Formats: sequence, C-alpha cells, structure tokens
Amino acid sequence: MTKTNEKIHVLADESLGGIKREYVEVDRKAEVGDKIVIVDKKYPDDIYKNGDIFTVDREVPPGSGYVGSDGAASDMNTGGLIYRGEYRVLEPTNIVHIDDPDGTERYEMVDRKAEVGEKVIVTKSDDFPKGLIDTVEYCYEFSDYGSIDLVEGADDLKYLDAAYEEYRVLVPVESEEEPQPSDLIDVIANLATRVAELERENRRIKDEIDTLHKDNLRHGEELEALKYAAKETDGKVAHLEADIEESFPATDAPLVFICRKPGRFEVYQDGKKLHGVMSVRINAKVGEFATHEIEYISGATEEERQ
Repeated sequence: MTKTNEKIHVLADESLGGIKREYVEVDRKAEVGDKIVIVDKKYPDDIYKNGDIFTVDREVPPGSGYVGSDGAASDMNTGGLIYRGEYRVLEPTNIVHIDDPDGTERYEMVDRKAEVGEKVIVTKSDDFPKGLIDTVEYCYEFSDYGSIDLVEGADDLKYLDAAYEEYRVLVPVESEEEPQPSDLIDVIANLATRVAELERENRRIKDEIDTLHKDNLRHGEELEALKYAAKETDGKVAHLEADIEESFPATDAPLVFICRKPGRFEVYQDGKKLHGVMSVRINAKVGEFATHEIEYISGATEEERQ
C-alpha cells in the first residue's frame, strides 16, 4: 500500500485485475465488503496499528458501525472487532496508476466512446481479462455503444463489442510529485457517501412502508371482526330488552300486580314494592276510576319495609 497523503490511498483493485487505484477516506459506517483504514487505534493489545487497511467481513451487530475483519483477529481479539471511531471507509475514485516505460502515471477512467490511439482499460468482458490495458486501433462509427478494435487484444481477439462489454478511456492526469486531493475527488467522495446513505435510507423507508401496509391489513381485518361482533351484540341486546319488557312490565304505574306463580305475587304502588301483602282486591271498569284494597299480614308489614 502506497499512501500519497492523509486522505488518499493507492490500493490494488481486484475488480480491475489488481490495477492500482486511488481511494479516499470517508467518515461513515462500514458495510460488509468495504475497505477500511485504521485512523485512531483504541486498545494497545490489538495487533493492528494506525494506517493498517482491512476488508470488512461482518458487522457486529449490523448497523452499529462496529465491524469485524479476519485480518485484525488475534488471541486478545478473536473476532477482529474494530470500533466505529477507529476507522474510515475507503471509497474508490476513478483515478488509477498505470506503469508506463517512463514510470508510473496517473490516469482518470472516463466513461465515453474511445478514439483511435487512445488508451483504454477493460472493465467488463467475457473475452478479455478485467483490467486489460490496451490502445485503440480502430473505432466502429456505426456502433452506438463505441465498439472498438484493440492493438494487442488477447487470445487472438481484438474486437471489443461495447454492446455487451465495457471499457473506460484512460485520460492522463496532470499530477505533482505529491498529489493532493482535488476538488473533483472530494466531490466524488461526498457523492459516494451520500449515495450510500440514500440507499440505506431508501431500504429503511421501504421496510417501514411494508410494515405499515401489513398493519393496515391487519387492522382492517380486526375492524371488520369488531363490526360483525357489534352487530351480533346489538341483536342480542334488542332481544334481551324485548324479553325484559315482556317478563317485567313497567313498575311506574299507580298500581302494578305481578303474579309469577300460583300463590306468589308482587305488588308495586307508585313505583315502590309493597311488603307483607296478604291479598289484593282490584275493582276496575271501563270508563270508571279503578279502586283496590290491599290486605297486609299483621306484624309483617313493618318488618318487611325495613
């Protein structure tokens, strides 16, 4: 690993066949597969030191910012645990380092159609190895995708079909002996961080929407069940009220006589139940005032009324 300054690191990118690529430090939570650099080691017993670079093998636990790397494991730290404040995530830029006859040069990988004589790097292909660097010998003008012929090629193949394969044009980057992070690199780093944050936020929102949708369905089912139960309850209440009205007539009339069984009756006068009643004689004719006589059991009336 060559460290060009405190924020830019040059590492071999296996996705480009091991080509050296510049990475920038980004302060965010790492995810599985990310490259990280130790910037603030916390515990002396850990085997790693500031400046060491690892690949994240696991999150401990997911989303916490604590990560584990097999490369950081030791007898004292068997899980290779690295705390959130100890590292920075390394985000890849479009700047690669290519060995030329005159030495190592920095190039920017640009996504556009190549022209004859330009240098390109293969980034996706079934015919050419990833990271293959070659010069354009011929450009197919009819191709909407920028298909080209390479000078050297591989395995006797020179034609790169850009409809199915991908390449990037290598544009030389003017650099000083000690390159500093340019505004473009900072923008790329910030954009990469923002994109990662938005993707995580998008996943979280989708999960919440799915949960709310499921809750709405469940609440709808529960509401329908409650409505059905309420209807049944209303029907039962109506039947009960009818039964009560039929079995227990209103007792707010001047005189109410209720005979439930032969020899057993109740008498209500002006809404109050009378106690100690022995007999009742009622005289009633249509169009005339009704009269009644009540015979009480001696000595029982007072006791019953208490």
